[in-house]
This record gives sequence, C-alpha cells and structure tokens, in this order.
Amino acid sequence: MYGRTWKLNGNKSKEIRGYLLRKGGIEESPTNPYELWRIKLKGSTFVYYTSGKLYSTQSEEAEEIWKEIDSLVGDNLDLSKDYFIGFDEVGKGEVFGPIITCGVLIKRDYISQIPSELKTPDTKKSHDFEYWGRILSIINKHISDVFFYAIDLIQPREIDRFNINQLLDLSYTKLIKRLMEGLPLGVEARVVIDDYGVGEGLKKFLEKESKESNFEYIFAIDSEDKFLEVKLASLIAKAHRERILKFLQETYGIPRNLIKGNMSNKKLELFLVNYSHIDSWFIRKSFGNKVKKEKPSFYNLISEEGKFRCFFCGKENNEAFLRNYKFVCPFCDKEMKDLDLAMKYHSGVIKVDKESFEPILEVIKNSHLLDGFGFVFDHALKGYFIYYENIGRILTLDKPPSKYITSRVKGDVVVFSLFRNVDNI
Repeated sequence: MYGRTWKLNGNKSKEIRGYLLRKGGIEESPTNPYELWRIKLKGSTFVYYTSGKLYSTQSEEAEEIWKEIDSLVGDNLDLSKDYFIGFDEVGKGEVFGPIITCGVLIKRDYISQIPSELKTPDTKKSHDFEYWGRILSIINKHISDVFFYAIDLIQPREIDRFNINQLLDLSYTKLIKRLMEGLPLGVEARVVIDDYGVGEGLKKFLEKESKESNFEYIFAIDSEDKFLEVKLASLIAKAHRERILKFLQETYGIPRNLIKGNMSNKKLELFLVNYSHIDSWFIRKSFGNKVKKEKPSFYNLISEEGKFRCFFCGKENNEAFLRNYKFVCPFCDKEMKDLDLAMKYHSGVIKVDKESFEPILEVIKNSHLLDGFGFVFDHALKGYFIYYENIGRILTLDKPPSKYITSRVKGDVVVFSLFRNVDNI
C-alpha cells in the first residue's frame, strides 16, 4: 500500500478541494512554500502543490476517495477509439545504464479495469527500489492481449556515439511496428508519443502509416500528465529501469545515493573521477564533452526487403556471418561494421535454439556486440541469460514478434537471417 498522485489544473484543484471538504476533510496549514493547501481525510493527508500535483499519503481508508478523484480528474480519453497506444522513455539524462523506451497498448474495454495504483504514481518522484519492484509486479499480473507493452534498450555505447534523438526515433519506430502488428484491420487507435524532439524520419514513417490506417498520431510535451497511455508507458519504463539500476548498483559497487544521478551531481562527478572498472560499459562517457554525434546511418545496412548490405562488395544477402565477435560478409569476408546496430533497430529479437545458444552466450559474455537485443529461447535456457538481463544488457521475450532474427551454427560461424513470421501478424 502506498500513496497516490494526480496532476491537476487550477479549476480542477478547486473542485477536488471542495469535494474533500464536503466529505468531512479537515483543512491544515501548509508546511512549506510549495504547498497551496492540505486536507486530512480518511487517515490520509491530501497536499496540493504549486507544481499542480495533488499527493495523498497512504491509507487503506482513503481508497474510495481516490476512486472518486480518479473519476473527477479523468484520463483525457476519446472513447470512440478502439485502442490507445502510448510511448515514453526514461533515463535520458542519467549517467548509469541504458535509456529504456516503452510502448503500451490498451484496448478501450480494458481501461476501467486498470488498477488505480497504476494510473497516478508520480514517476518524477524518487522512490526506493522496493517500491518499483511492487509496481512491476502489479503490471505483469495484468498483462494480456488487451493490455500489454514492449520495451527497448538504448545502450551507453550508442548514446556516446550517436545523436540521441535519432536513436529514439529508431527505437520508437521499432516499438510501434511491434505493438501494431497484431491489431485487426480497420480498428481506430490513438497513438501518443512524448515529444522529445521527434525527428523527420519517425514523422515520415507515421505519416505513411496514418494514410494506411485509422490511427491518430499525437506528439505532446509533458504527455504523461495528459494521456493515460503515456503515463503507463512512463511508469513501465521507469519500473524496468529501476530494476536494472538496482542490479548495477549491487554488481559494480556504485553507491545507492549516486546510481540515479546525472552530471549536475558534484558527488557523482567526484566518484567517477576515482572509479574504475575493467568493463565500464554501463557508464555514459559523453556527458559534458562537446563532441559532434554521428547520424545512425547504420540503419541502411539492411534493405527494405530485409537483406544485409555489404558496403565493400556491394552485394546483398539474406544471411550474415558472425565470426570472432565480428559480423562478416558471406561474399567478400570483410567486416560489416555496425551491422549489429542495424539488426538491433530493424528487429532486435534473436531466436536462439539449442545448437546456437552456446556460441551466442559466449558472444554476450565476452563482448558487447549483442547488447540491447531481445532473445527468445527454450525456457530451460533462460537461466544462462538472466544475469545479463538483470544488469540491462539484454532483454528476454516469451515469444518472438512477427519479424525476428534466426540463428544457426555453420562450421566456425553463426549464421543470422531476418525472418518474418506470418503467424504472428
């Protein structure tokens, strides 16, 4: 059991304040300059802040009051739509660990069944790891074909090298395709993306999609305060990132009070000066450095038909070879640099069988070539990968999306091929 938070405008705050007083609430004096009013009711203290947020301390007695506030606040939903799809990311300004992007899909009929504790947590507020563990547990208990999500990892090595907003464009494009692939033809959906500075590539993709579907696309600043679907995407991304940070902190000996920090934190800056690790993959190194970032042109290493392109010999092929921790062209044997990133953002999911799992696990153990990928494998193999999932290097999935990457062993190489599963479309 824990407290609740709502985002209110001025008129709505007056309405809710009046409601609380009519229910027998006792008004108290604000305790600091950031509080506009405080009301004690049903064992909970309701505090409305200058930021526009209303917070209620935990109390089982207050649950009915919370439900009424939920109905008064509303969720900005156009109930003429069949589905609501929201996207958000967390970790963009922090030093440790990956950025996590998330897309969540809700069928209209399920909205009323979403647990109230998932609708109003304040993702900007600091909570302990245990709190986020509870949130993640609640989320996963309610996953079904009418409420589900997909997440993606953008790793520090990518952030240090490439334009971050363009990476977000690619990540969201992948997640949008994944969430939409199973929807019936002709349905109406609202798709809301938190506007981080959405690029032309993603806008063109969505413009094309909108012509072929009954989808409404919205880019909005501070969208998690306005749209339930984005609020849930933010919550899910935050819960997963907090889980990863917990394991990073424990694994790499980072002080708990610094693991969530950014470079404005002087204590963190001093810590990093003196910190060293043989493999510091989890630390972003480009903060404070005015380095011109690359455009993620690696995306063009895979054609629209799903073939791998070699920039050396100019040939395209359905297969790519992995040898000695490098992808090489089957024709000219030259290294296909950054093909891993192209594969990650085109599909990002590798199906592993019992034959290929050992060489792939060796690659994960000894390099970062496959960091950020999702893996699908027999349940009996999951124990071998769980450590790498816990620290945020990979994801594991129960089943592959419609487009995924197959892997098989051929002599001294692992052969990767893009595969389209029509059964999942």
